[in-house]
Amino acid sequence: MDSKETSFIKKLKLTIGKKLNTLFIGEYHSAFKGLGLAFDSVREYQYGDDIRSIDWNVSARMNHLYVKQFVEERELSIVIAIDISGSVYYGHEKTKWDIIMEVATLFLYLAQMNNDTVSVLLFTDRVEKFIRPRKGRKFIMKVLDDIFKCEPAGKGTDISTSVDFLRKVLKKRSIIIVLSDFLDSKEDYLFRLRLLSRKHDIIPVQVSDPHEQEARHAGLSEFTDLETGEVFMSDIVPEKLSYPYLTEVEIISLSTDAPIEIPILKFFEKRNRTKITAERQ
Repeated sequence: MDSKETSFIKKLKLTIGKKLNTLFIGEYHSAFKGLGLAFDSVREYQYGDDIRSIDWNVSARMNHLYVKQFVEERELSIVIAIDISGSVYYGHEKTKWDIIMEVATLFLYLAQMNNDTVSVLLFTDRVEKFIRPRKGRKFIMKVLDDIFKCEPAGKGTDISTSVDFLRKVLKKRSIIIVLSDFLDSKEDYLFRLRLLSRKHDIIPVQVSDPHEQEARHAGLSEFTDLETGEVFMSDIVPEKLSYPYLTEVEIISLSTDAPIEIPILKFFEKRNRTKITAERQ
């Protein structure tokens, strides 16, 4: 890792460290349900207990009714899918890539502190690298190192390819966080994301830049396509860049000109409210 990358990681760790307060960790912990229940112990039957929880083998040995107790399995399987195509390097004070890395680092450390298993997918118009699931502080540091060392073979964006890849390799129900600007000309990925969400918990994090959305130029200007490298002249400027509208899945919308913590905390809080409402019904 060169000095520039090392400096950036140190800055990221400092920034993320300030955000990893008890509020962030607590909201993350409660926003995502465990993947099931695990047997914990038995206790004596009490009036009102569900008879389906009676452990008949223990009850027969002890000559008294005992019920099974279960605890929620808190270890989660987290997948962070990161767009490293050419378009994410656009931005003024900050690029979309800077924001994507802040969010990726935040979720990596939250997963570590919650003892969750993490895997990472790097994609462009193809799958560039898949880091298989592991956990622990040393692994998180290696992941950050691998992300910076990855030299993508492609520059375009094909989200469908990465979605199809995840459908094949993920056997366990997972929380999949997709970090991208979602500027993909093949909009069939929206349908594929919905299919993937039937088995997994999909969280799209869409990063945009205000200058990119509302560009203003006078007269003939030179433009460069960051994904194809094509340089062209044009005096035709769209009124506003149309970002895809992601439906049927919850989304975190971030901008290069604003901090990441408020939208992410609001997302956690919304999920917690929804979870509490569902449990009361």
